[in-house]
Formats: sequence, C-alpha cells, structure tokens
Amino acid sequence: MNRIVYDTEYYAVEEHDGKEIAVIDHMPESAAVVVIHEGCLLMVRQHREAVSASTWELPGGTIRHDEDKVTAVQRELAEETGVLCNELTYMGEAYPAASLTNRKVHFYYTDDIKRAAEPEPDDGEDVAAIWVPLREACHTIKEGGQVDQMVGHGLFLSMLHGLLPTNTSR
Repeated sequence: MNRIVYDTEYYAVEEHDGKEIAVIDHMPESAAVVVIHEGCLLMVRQHREAVSASTWELPGGTIRHDEDKVTAVQRELAEETGVLCNELTYMGEAYPAASLTNRKVHFYYTDDIKRAAEPEPDDGEDVAAIWVPLREACHTIKEGGQVDQMVGHGLFLSMLHGLLPTNTSR
C-alpha cells in the first residue's frame, strides 16, 4: 500500500508498504543539452544542497506543463548561460535516479549556437557558465570530479550518435 507522507506543489514523498520511500515529482520531465563549440563543452556550476557542494552540470531544467521539450531546453540554455541555439538533435531519455524518483531527462545536442544576452537565472538560482575543453571534461568525469552524472550520460549519447569524436579521454 502506498501512502503520501509529504506533499508540496513540486514533489510528494510516498512510502511503499512501509519499506521504501519514493519522491514523486509533479513536473517529472526535464531536458538537458550538450553544447559543443570549438572543441569545448558548455557547463554550468550550481550549488546543490543535497551534496553540500557545487557541481558541474549540463544546461537544462524542468519542462513546464505549458511547454514542449525543445522550448524548455532552449529556455533553460538561455536563462543559465545566455546562449541561444538554432538546431537541436534529440538523443534520447533516461531516468537518472529511478530508485528514488520518477524524474525523466530528455537529452539534446547542439553545436549551432549564437551568443545572446546575459544569463537570467531563476530567482534564487546561483549559476555560473563555463566553456570546458572536451578532453578536460572527460578527464574530470574519469577522475571522479564533482560532475553531475547527466554530463557523462549526455556525452556518451553524443558519442553513440556520432556527434563527438571517440578519442576524448586522456
């Protein structure tokens, strides 16, 4: 038997048969984008309370109820980094923490970008964008740096789709 033990506008916490806890996201879909330009990967640094640290992540975020996936990823990219993109390639989806939450992430790729205005993060969002050489990003993932796991998944999907060179490790 499932029982909701905590509920907010954004999340609910369910207890399953008194044994397991699951976080049910009321807006369960997100989009993330791998942006490559001149051999560099665009990443954002955000402080995450759950790990008490700042992590490097792909630009992206929640898909709102009133928008489609492409609109969401373009909006998040502009808000977090100030970068606009033209063409996007859909690469697939994943459940990054299926044992804990119903959150699904849709992955996109672009190398067709133009600079926009200054980033406009959401209220309370402390985001810094940086271009990281692709080899350095792969090395940081390999060495266990504070990189969100979706960066590795996004890069792997990019490689599988033939969008990245396969020799990016050191």
